[in-house]
Amino acid sequence: MKKLVFFLFFSISVCQAQHIALQKDSIHSTKDTLVLKIKNNMLSPMYFRMNAKDESAKAIVYTEKTVLKPSEEIESFMKVPLSIVDTTQTKFNLYKYFDLKIGYSDPSTVKHNDAYLYLLPYKKKRKLIQGNFGNFSHDHIRSFHAFDFGTKIGDTIYAAREGKVVLIKENSNKHGRSRKFANDGNFIIIQHDDGTTASYYHLKFNGALVDKGAMVVRGQKIGISGMTGFTTVPHLHFVVHKATEEEGNISVPIEFEGYAGKKLKKGKRYKRKKT
Repeated sequence: MKKLVFFLFFSISVCQAQHIALQKDSIHSTKDTLVLKIKNNMLSPMYFRMNAKDESAKAIVYTEKTVLKPSEEIESFMKVPLSIVDTTQTKFNLYKYFDLKIGYSDPSTVKHNDAYLYLLPYKKKRKLIQGNFGNFSHDHIRSFHAFDFGTKIGDTIYAAREGKVVLIKENSNKHGRSRKFANDGNFIIIQHDDGTTASYYHLKFNGALVDKGAMVVRGQKIGISGMTGFTTVPHLHFVVHKATEEEGNISVPIEFEGYAGKKLKKGKRYKRKKT
């Protein structure tokens, strides 16, 4: 039989393949059963939920809800009868059987501080090219409250809020106008003290100025803006997420310092204000 290596590549959100992985558990797999292990690639807790699509998932042994510790790996996480595995393929398609949800924290402990005013993550005046509920790509619960700021390639990006760098991707130099490029976007994810995370996407190749695991302060230089992943123009995609039991990550509404009580509008230019 062809040797199989199984990786789970997510399409439910940008770059999920970097955040968590399911691999063949060679130690526990047998001639009748494919056993998968799960690995949390982040330095934050990870919530993982599997909702069976129909009766076809009954043959698979799995746990519906799992919270993984930072960098935790769990062996024998899932058991799949080889009778339902297409051995001509190098990837086992879990989407055939499950809807998958992940969150970058433990839903039981995360609670966004709604009073917090975020710093605009850049200094120069830049145009908002897509705001909240934008119909191009901010049309899902994970991105309803995202912002796309029209930064230039080479702009310095700053931490909008203090926290811990829990994941970085900076090895891509690809971009394109379709969602097939979604996993090619470079990013930095920072977890805050209330359990929420801020994601800074579309950074330059080798554009991270901080290391995974670093503690950063508000206003600290963290990266260089670029044009990677699913994008049509250079910009910074900025969004704050919290983990929920039903949906995994959802975006949360936020306000920026100097613009409290104001809705940022598409097409207008905004710069950091001193208050």
